[in-house]
Amino acid sequence: MLNARKAGLTVALMLSGWLANAGTVSVMIEDYEGPAVPRRAGEGVQPQSKISLSTTEPFEGKQCAELRYVFKPQDGLQYVEVATPHRLPNAARTLSVAVRGDGSGQFARVRLTDAKGEWHQFDLGRVDFRGWKVLSTRLDGPHGAWGGDGDKAMDPPVTFQSVLLDALVKPAEGTVAFDAVTVKGEGMAGDFVESRFEPSRPHGYFWGSDERPAGTLTLTAGLAQPAEAEITVRLLNHREEPEREVWKGKVQVERGKPVQRELALGVERFGVHFVEVKAGDQSQRHSLCWLPEAAPTWPESPFGVCTHFGQHKHSIPLTFDLLKRMGATWIRDEISWAGVERKKGEYTFGEYFDRYMATAAEMGIRPFIIFDYGNGLYDGGNAPVSPEAVTAFLGYCKALMARYGKVCQHWEVWNEPNIFFWKPKPKVEDYAALMKAVYPATKAADPKATIVGVCTAGTDLRFIEGVLAAGGGKAMDAISVHPYRYPRSPEESDFLGEMARLKALLEKYGVGDLKVWLTEFGYPTQRDKRGVSEARSGAFLVRTCLHALTLPYVERLFIYDFQNDGTDPMYNEANFGLIRLDNTPKVAYAAHNTMVRMIGRKRFARSVEAGKDVICYEFAGEKGNVLAAWPKSQAATLAFATTSKELKLTDLMGNTSALAPVEGRITLALTEDPIFLSEYGDAP
Repeated sequence: MLNARKAGLTVALMLSGWLANAGTVSVMIEDYEGPAVPRRAGEGVQPQSKISLSTTEPFEGKQCAELRYVFKPQDGLQYVEVATPHRLPNAARTLSVAVRGDGSGQFARVRLTDAKGEWHQFDLGRVDFRGWKVLSTRLDGPHGAWGGDGDKAMDPPVTFQSVLLDALVKPAEGTVAFDAVTVKGEGMAGDFVESRFEPSRPHGYFWGSDERPAGTLTLTAGLAQPAEAEITVRLLNHREEPEREVWKGKVQVERGKPVQRELALGVERFGVHFVEVKAGDQSQRHSLCWLPEAAPTWPESPFGVCTHFGQHKHSIPLTFDLLKRMGATWIRDEISWAGVERKKGEYTFGEYFDRYMATAAEMGIRPFIIFDYGNGLYDGGNAPVSPEAVTAFLGYCKALMARYGKVCQHWEVWNEPNIFFWKPKPKVEDYAALMKAVYPATKAADPKATIVGVCTAGTDLRFIEGVLAAGGGKAMDAISVHPYRYPRSPEESDFLGEMARLKALLEKYGVGDLKVWLTEFGYPTQRDKRGVSEARSGAFLVRTCLHALTLPYVERLFIYDFQNDGTDPMYNEANFGLIRLDNTPKVAYAAHNTMVRMIGRKRFARSVEAGKDVICYEFAGEKGNVLAAWPKSQAATLAFATTSKELKLTDLMGNTSALAPVEGRITLALTEDPIFLSEYGDAP
């Protein structure tokens, strides 16, 4: 049986069409026999904790998932998840996992998610034994639940997410193993088949005309009895609208005898597409991305993204390769004070930090690092206020600069001090005092360093004015804000007006020469009223960037964030990414690539009158000018006169086509996706 892995989306589908006698059904949903290692997840995960597929004493078959764990003697949650998502049959009543214990006394649990995004956690039991033992839990019994709709009911379809080891004993280190994840329930046997579509390129990224999207459909059965199922595979566009039926047919599958079919998807246009595998009313989608070429990066590029290397959340060098091809020159990240100074006056930098900074330098990516958060050694872990804590914070800042100053010359002082990140509660005078202490100390360490301050959640003019009134404007080289406005468009939410008010405030306090950095903004795609569709997220992000590029005082743009932080479809923090947690692309990835390729090093030239309710900006550069256009709301008509015989139109997904004027005029219906026009002759 092949399994769900990071390299490809595995979808467990309940397929009608073959019914056996009713009774107790036993379905093995994960046997760890596949080639790819399960994804590591969890909280407080130490870099030394590793997951591998081991052939040493599996419970059955040839392999098991082996977890080498390390738990530190620190406060807070510590657990490691072995994640392999699988859809469960609706009739599932019990779930069991074979566990090879080490006698440590740690605790094993399983996690599931339901259709409403709610997480459900069930206890398996204490690992106080050695050797193999099957641990079970009832899925209709008491358990922990959070997120989603919060009703504690498991709304089908339910997905098994992971088996985890929770730290009851710490410090500790050891090795456990998992195998034969099995569900049982009363129902009809034989109608449970797993389907996996795996793109022919890693994580579903295809580049250039020579890499036509394709992949492999693999069907496996969790039962010994043969199961016949009807499968339909469709291709959807970036708006998740049907493009074509790729394949439809009936298959018979037996356990241990996977059925595979190579699929040429027939993709005709660049952009993000979705491969939908469907049976009856149930379906799952896997995204892939086909783009003409990688976008450029260059040292003074304005384009960046927020990442979480500081939280050990990304793969190296994969993440750097993906963000570089997308056209992001900058990353905003952190290396926290508490993580660096664990004993007073002693600074420790992990191998992972060194590696991600070194890889950034090798690939031409520019880190922008936050000096952030309290340290339990000083002021009770609150923001540094006492002389001792402030002095220690300055020591941490200088230690970071000494360690990574050859790679990073741009630093931000704290993150969102106007909300709960400044503990015990925000106080503008204290933040301004810290800025005025950090600035001379860091400039003495590196006079060429760029120190960025304020970094408010939202464009909090009241807090910003407090910092400026306290003299904080003279203690920074640039000012940063986080102008979130989701789910509203940048036009509806008056993004440009907000930036103008910020600029006026800087002028009022005599620091109008400060450049503005937008160090967080984003459009999450969670499935509630505050989220937007993937297509709209891509459109609104690009529109925000293009607006910002028209403002000479806005210097850097950091989209939050590059990668989804989780898999809960209802939780916004898990859905800000331009790519998914499993590294597969979202629509915004292609949109960003197209924007950077079309705008590149060009500079804003002027706004163009191109029709009622149309926003149209001209960007000029050595390789020709470009118009970027979109409607103020959802639709409008672009119209202008031109001397060109044939224009080039590039849509947000990167497809370029010829556009012929009619009697010297262009008339074009616009959607909310920005378009780019080139070779348009004399501008209107």
